[in-house]
Amino acid sequence: RKGGDIPYLSHLMAVSALVIEHGGTEDQAAAALLHDVLEDSKDVSVNSLTWELMAAEVPAESAHNIVAIVQGTSDGVDGQERTEATWHERKTKYHQHLAAKPSDDPSILVSLADKVHNAESTLVQVRAGETLEDIFANFNFGRVGQEMNYRGLLAAFKKHATSNPSLTRLVTRLERAIEEIFTP
Repeated sequence: RKGGDIPYLSHLMAVSALVIEHGGTEDQAAAALLHDVLEDSKDVSVNSLTWELMAAEVPAESAHNIVAIVQGTSDGVDGQERTEATWHERKTKYHQHLAAKPSDDPSILVSLADKVHNAESTLVQVRAGETLEDIFANFNFGRVGQEMNYRGLLAAFKKHATSNPSLTRLVTRLERAIEEIFTP
């Protein structure tokens, strides 16, 4: 994980577990295991991910569903440059894109589970006495940018929870974590 010594695989497994625990499908759980691959690897494209899944004998329909969900959880994969200079713009566009989706879009649960795990992991660090400045030192835009990002995400997820009650428990967890992290 960024800025820590916890293996990254633990995050992927935790996100997938949250998806399953909150009624997600097998395709959503599989997508949760891959949710960062398009953002974090310059060598992976939508086409190559689809091909790799099918080569691993994932049925074509599931492979396409999984890739669509992964794509739906990713920011800056539509040709945007992924640099510190574009961070704020990418996050703002992602918030708008997320809010505009139909509330039953399968990528919403995966994205929400990811953000809940990220926020709750940060909260563990806060409760252990780490400062937000230290925690966010390895992130673009530090504390202020991270708070803006989390609050923008929360607004979009709250909108979806009003029409998709299966998201409510995770939205509540996200909101509580954000409040505890960023309230002095």
